[in-house]
Amino acid sequence: MIASYSITGLASQEHTVQVWLIVILLVDWVVANTPRDNFCRSIPTVHGGVLWGDSVNKRFYLYGGEWTGGTADAVFTVLGYDVLYNHWDDFGLPSIKPPPQVAAYGAGVGVSEIGSGYYYGGYISNASMSGWTQPRKMSSNFYSYDYDSNDFTQAANPDDLPRAEGAMVWIPAGDARGLLVYMGGVVSQNNTVQPQGFDEIFVYDPTDNSWLKQSATGEVPQNRRQFCMDVAWAPDRSSYNMYRFTPLESPLYLWGGHKVTPPEVNVTSYNDIYILSMPSFNWVKAYPGNSGNYTLPPKFGHYAASCNMVKSMSQMLVIGGTYTDTNDCDLAYEIWGQHNFWTGTNQNAGDNTSYYWALYNPNITTNVVPIDVYNVTGGDKMGGANLTAPQKGFDPGNELLQTLFDRKPVIPDRKPTRDVDMNSSDTSSLSGGAIAGIVIGSVAGLGLLLLAWYYLGKRVLHRREERRQERYSISSQTGNMAGLSSVRNTPMSMISRQKSAGTRGTASSNYPSPPPVEQGPPVELNAEQVPGELPSGDPATPRIINELPAEH
Repeated sequence: MIASYSITGLASQEHTVQVWLIVILLVDWVVANTPRDNFCRSIPTVHGGVLWGDSVNKRFYLYGGEWTGGTADAVFTVLGYDVLYNHWDDFGLPSIKPPPQVAAYGAGVGVSEIGSGYYYGGYISNASMSGWTQPRKMSSNFYSYDYDSNDFTQAANPDDLPRAEGAMVWIPAGDARGLLVYMGGVVSQNNTVQPQGFDEIFVYDPTDNSWLKQSATGEVPQNRRQFCMDVAWAPDRSSYNMYRFTPLESPLYLWGGHKVTPPEVNVTSYNDIYILSMPSFNWVKAYPGNSGNYTLPPKFGHYAASCNMVKSMSQMLVIGGTYTDTNDCDLAYEIWGQHNFWTGTNQNAGDNTSYYWALYNPNITTNVVPIDVYNVTGGDKMGGANLTAPQKGFDPGNELLQTLFDRKPVIPDRKPTRDVDMNSSDTSSLSGGAIAGIVIGSVAGLGLLLLAWYYLGKRVLHRREERRQERYSISSQTGNMAGLSSVRNTPMSMISRQKSAGTRGTASSNYPSPPPVEQGPPVELNAEQVPGELPSGDPATPRIINELPAEH
């Protein structure tokens, strides 16, 4: 077994390293000698795919992605991870004929409420699909997968144009199956790959298998791809808010992402938050600053992360991804690379305009609308939006879209299709994975006992906690950021076109493939280089995003 272990933050490591080495060797021995289903060893390692979650049946389904070896070595079958019993299941070949053209870096979303997974667009290649002999190409395919029946369906697409590297979310509006919302990334038109602007929002109605397109206004984000986003909705469902990290109220929260040209800008990727409020289809800038095209300095630019709503949509965890302008690792101190964005401002006060980023709090389980949204839509943090349509009205022919947003569907509760009661009599026997977990846990407990003598009488951790609390109590008055550092509301400048002399390369009509997954050896940043989620000290200076002149 090959593994990497890191021991940090100890005053003296000599004896503890020896103890942990014993524990590691014991754990490795247990794992190596625990029966494992050989099938689990054959699960492909992919990037650019999606995991569709089914909270009712306690499973994840794997779809899409490119094999890290460079070639898809097996025909696609539906693979599901069993959360309860810690193993994978193969549900066989898709029933649809012809079978799905499996892609990577498309937009995927799993919807437990209706028992369906969706995947739109992406890139098809021999790395994503076994037997593919054509060059890598962008896809316009849109597939749905029914969790309960194990059936794939090729659904209607918006306009037959291939798209990739955008994002999609589900909202409980319209009829009983809700609505899907897609945006961003790139689109191929007239043999030219172009950015898919965020002033154009696509809405899919699963009940009618049809798409509608609506213009968006406000603080529209810059073009980008491989951003992440998730959605929350007001307690009264008067709006839906999409949060895009770099990203119905319903606010839709959007974060980060990799730049898409044209226009050429002086950053590679972003670290900012935008919120799309629907049904007003109005973009609001949440971070950094409340208006203008500001982002953080290049070393904080971030893409290919995941945005994950938790605790009844009160908080959104931003996890993973790649920093384009540094080989340094993500923040490991206190938050372990999991940055927490409060959807209703810090501690969900709803009325704080200065900061959204703060440490995760499992005791907050209510979602409210942030002041940056209800200042535009009306109402308050509990909802009651007055702006329930775009300021200039819905686009011509979109009367149906307005009707769908006026509805608050009753979505029936799904019932599990298998026994999910871990305490039932027929599930009393433990799987090999469960046995391994118990044994490993026991070994780990032994290791902790061996370490106890080392820590007795020492107050290192206690003093560190006191210092941390003191630092956080001070810095929490100033706010914080996602990524590697923090920002206060300091003067920031706008993104604007530059007329200065100089040459830059013109935008290529052939947009490049996603950046490679493998990078140089990472370097772990220390606490002095990287402040925590609620840092003290001097903040980073927000960066001006300028459009750069093209070559002539």
